[in-house]
Amino acid sequence: MLLYPHSVKYSFENDSKNSFGLRIMKGENMTDSYLTLTTFIPGTKAKADEVNANFSALKDAVNVKAAMSGDSTKTFSVADATAEEHAVNKSQMDSLSEDLKTEIAKAGAKFCVKSGNTTSGAGDLFSYDVLRITPKIAGTYPSLVFLDYEGNQTTISLTPAYISMTGKPDGSYNIFIKPDGTLYTLGNKIYKQPSRPTLVDGDVWLNTCVEPFNCIKYDGTNDVKFSDVPLGKVTVANAVITKLETFAFNQNGHNVSTQTTLDLGTNLAASIPHTVMPDYANGVTKSWATVYQAENDGYLYVWATFGSTLSVSLDNSTWKTVQYSWHSDQGYSASSFVPIPKGVYYKANNTSLGSSNSLVFYPCLGH
Repeated sequence: MLLYPHSVKYSFENDSKNSFGLRIMKGENMTDSYLTLTTFIPGTKAKADEVNANFSALKDAVNVKAAMSGDSTKTFSVADATAEEHAVNKSQMDSLSEDLKTEIAKAGAKFCVKSGNTTSGAGDLFSYDVLRITPKIAGTYPSLVFLDYEGNQTTISLTPAYISMTGKPDGSYNIFIKPDGTLYTLGNKIYKQPSRPTLVDGDVWLNTCVEPFNCIKYDGTNDVKFSDVPLGKVTVANAVITKLETFAFNQNGHNVSTQTTLDLGTNLAASIPHTVMPDYANGVTKSWATVYQAENDGYLYVWATFGSTLSVSLDNSTWKTVQYSWHSDQGYSASSFVPIPKGVYYKANNTSLGSSNSLVFYPCLGH
């Protein structure tokens, strides 16, 4: 069976020589080319030139399809893709792909760095000498990718100019970057919360009670839209830089990734969206010294009369201990209730198992 491009219309004319004519039609206008496709009788030999002629006819039909420019005002549907105006060209598909990438990027933590230079797995965007801050951005370092409060992504591929702290009074300063790549510092406070704080001139407030977020900088009188992103903090004492830190990537203090909580050793509950109470009626007893992967967001209850440890991992390879308990000669016991986000691997070990020890996973209510 010969298959024809689905967006080209055909008209057929049978003749007495086991062949039929094919006219390629674009919309309602017939082209000048008249092509003949030969049909072959089973059991008979096919001539090479006739087979080649058939393939040439199909090639021409495919070229007609490929030449169609498409119409971006039309909604593409496979069922309707039989007319020229329903064609979709590469440019349109590329544009759609970029739009999808942008929307996917917006789903990540906003108002923070998405990726950049790291050292030992931690963000490392600056070095300093006396009163000069030198960026580790682009050039010999990876490009910097960050998201503003709306989720708009910016990639900095050119190394920004250094920051001079000369003349700055002793104190701590937040380091910001503008969408154009300009770096600067402000001796202000950054608030990330749902309710409006008491702001003074220069303070920044990321309003987390709306989606998308809203972010402003207070100028002492008015709220001004703020599209810059914090990168880190520098401390000046006795006219020299004494401390310089890079804020954790993918971490804005409101949306916290599981990887960030593991790296920083912070509360894993921050990685569970809309954290709710445990479903105590559906707890599942687990075995000690056994690796599990959480099928739902939940909590692991660990109770032991002797020393126990609870470790978690994102890849079942690199483990971090998040709970440790020990006992005294008086036989005291210890327990913990640890939040475990969905997908995280966990295992609990005990130095001396007893009948009264308990290890139970409780899913979150409604999960």
